[in-house]
Amino acid sequence: MKRKDKKIVITLLSVVAILIIGGMFVPISVSAPSDTRTILDHTTQTYAAPSCFDEAEMTNFLQETTFGHAKSLDYDAESSCSTDFYTQSDVPIFFAMLQLFGLGEQQWSEEDRL
Repeated sequence: MKRKDKKIVITLLSVVAILIIGGMFVPISVSAPSDTRTILDHTTQTYAAPSCFDEAEMTNFLQETTFGHAKSLDYDAESSCSTDFYTQSDVPIFFAMLQLFGLGEQQWSEEDRL
């Protein structure tokens, strides 16, 4: 290998190592997958997590759908309980990427999905 090629390989490996190590410490917030179960209240234009439904103040114009559908309608969370359910805070970028590819553990189980 030529000296120039070695420098390029070492530089690339260094950059990859820095990105991986940095990704383990930089936190981000992760939203629930779009197919997560959600209850819509069309009267108030809000959504609630099923686990928060008993405490939620909702009308009778309800629909069970997905989180992605609720967001596409631009509905707001009914309470902080729902906001907390659909958001996972302070997840390192590296682990968020693993979750995105289905390799890491998520806060939302298969029972939470449609």
